[in-house]
Parts: sequence; structure tokens; C-alpha cells
Amino acid sequence: MDTWKRAEKMQVVSLKEGAIVGRLDDFQFDLESRQIYGWRLKGLGMFSKAGGTPAARITQIGADVAFITSESDVEWSGIRAKAVVGRAWASGYIGMSVMSRRGTVMGAVKDFVIDVQADVVTSMILHGNRLLVLDEQVQTGSDVIIVRSSDILIDLPEEEQREPWWARVRDALRARRSPPQLEAPPSTEG
Repeated sequence: MDTWKRAEKMQVVSLKEGAIVGRLDDFQFDLESRQIYGWRLKGLGMFSKAGGTPAARITQIGADVAFITSESDVEWSGIRAKAVVGRAWASGYIGMSVMSRRGTVMGAVKDFVIDVQADVVTSMILHGNRLLVLDEQVQTGSDVIIVRSSDILIDLPEEEQREPWWARVRDALRARRSPPQLEAPPSTEG
């Protein structure tokens, strides 16, 4: 798991040539399946052109760099990709409102949690340090995100000095999945 904010602007290195190809600039995902289709890259330099690569060509997003198989896997066009019905660019979702079915605003998108191995967006982090797991209770559209109810939002614990962001997300997801622990009734023997 990784977050988009951490990976954004990360250098992309080709494994075949051992060269820096560019930087991660954005990604496009399916609004229904949350599958990541591809990544937009920015070339190096002030007047660099933009390019794109299918998600499967990004072999790993590491701690400091992202890896691509070969420089030839990037198609450099210099033209901004057009909108495709049913898909969205991550940059277009930052700041988007999350609302209940009754119209109550619950926050705005601050970041994405992505599973890089499966090329899928799993969750969104909202302003106010709240996690929204993308499941059947969440409908993503081109203008707003609608959730069934506010009780599906998970409050993330405050970040501590030594606890990384992914540990907080992992713990919040585990708490959501595990059934509540019931205490044993007090003993009536006396």
C-alpha cells in the first residue's frame, strides 16, 4: 500500500537502461472498479513534455523511486490526456466533496491509498484525517462522491513521531474488519 501524495513527483527509473525517465505526475483510474489504468509522467527539465504508460509497466513504487521496465514503455506525446467517460484523473479528485445520500458534506478528498501491486485505489484520505474505504457503500462520480452513511468513515489516529502513515491506515482497517470484543459477564459465584 502507498499513498498518492508520497508517490507524486517521485522519479521514475528504467530497469533496462538504468536511466531516470521522468517523474510520476498523475494516474487515471476507473470510477467503478477503482482499477488504475495508467500513469502520467513528466519528463525532466523546465520545459519537459508529458508522457504516459500503462499501469502494468510500473513494476514497483519504492521508498525513493518508481521503476519502469524500459524507456520505450513511455509514450511521450506532450498533449494532456483527454477525459474518458467512467475514468478520472487523481489530480481532478483532490478537493472533491464527499457527501451522504441526504446531502450532508462529510469532507473533501486529500489523498488516495493505492495498492501498487494490484494497480487499484483502495481508499481515500479526507481532510480531517479520516479514511474512506472504497467499497459497495461508496459511489464515485465525476463531480461528487456519495456514501451510504457517515458511519463508514474511519478516524485515523494522530500521527506519532515513529509511526508511519501506513501503520495508522493498517490499524484503522483492521479495527473496522474485526468484530467487537465482548467482555465476559461478571461471575455470580460468591
